[in-house]
Amino acid sequence: MSSSGGRALPERPDLEVYPSLDGDWPAHGLGPVATIAAQLPDPAELKPGALVIVRHAGRPARGFRRFARGVRNLWRKPLAAHEAVRCTALLARGYRDIAAATDPRTGERIVWGIAPTSGRFALTP
Repeated sequence: MSSSGGRALPERPDLEVYPSLDGDWPAHGLGPVATIAAQLPDPAELKPGALVIVRHAGRPARGFRRFARGVRNLWRKPLAAHEAVRCTALLARGYRDIAAATDPRTGERIVWGIAPTSGRFALTP
């Protein structure tokens, strides 16, 4: 896969993170980086070179909850973390080769980073 920006979307991540966003998260998506960073695993605990994708919001609902969320979103913009916040959170935790691209299937901006090959560069929030 590739995006319009020329970046290739990762095929098989080692881990996908669906951040949990509470009702205080701003509608424009530029919330506190620390909220996302706290939900990311320490890169030193992952295998060197592990690929971590950070999605824009929590896991998609299923069944009746999916229907209810769709109806609610008619009146309210769904909560989502802006890609700049997600990229900065990856950087703050010590990931490298951070990138973003648009998923052509869903239109979602996908953000990812690579765990460093040594744990000495990992930072804690």
